[in-house]
Amino acid sequence: LLLLAPVLTGCDGNAESGMAFPPPEVNVALITPQDLPVEREYIGQTKGSREVEIRPRVGGIIEKRMYEEGSRVAAGKVLFQLDPKPYAAKLAVAEAALARAQAQYRQAERDLNRLKPLAEDKLISRKALDDAQSASELADADVKAAEASARDARLQFDYTRVTAPIAGVAGLAEKVEGAVVTASEDRLTTLTDTDPMDVYFSM
Repeated sequence: LLLLAPVLTGCDGNAESGMAFPPPEVNVALITPQDLPVEREYIGQTKGSREVEIRPRVGGIIEKRMYEEGSRVAAGKVLFQLDPKPYAAKLAVAEAALARAQAQYRQAERDLNRLKPLAEDKLISRKALDDAQSASELADADVKAAEASARDARLQFDYTRVTAPIAGVAGLAEKVEGAVVTASEDRLTTLTDTDPMDVYFSM
């Protein structure tokens, strides 16, 4: 109590002398209403305008990758080469069958042309001429069937060269040399058209 007495006396002395703190300084600003744009940010993802999956149309063993990953390739560029030997053999068989059918058709045509004058002179029966005509028509049908088989064999052979359907940036190879791929099932790589680009985002 003796120690607190001088402190209390001092405080009372300041109050009696009339000393006070000055008023605080403040900044005053005039508030006026105005229109402000509302800005929002969204996360987006860029994608190529077209993206296709490259799959083989025939099965076989990959012999070689013919492009550089991440490079831009032109439409029609060979991307992968499959082993063509089995399909080359099938093509050779189909072409031989076509040549045989064509030869049989030419023989049937020659026989028919020889019999036509004889039939006009009634030196052979009508049935013999009809049989020759039928043989020629059947031979012609065999030629058309053989041509279709040869075209299919040629198409299968050409499909061993996997080409780019569009121009774009080629992605990473998902199959390597020596891998066995199945037609239309195994994905070899992707191809993305980056001109133009699209941006996808949700609000």
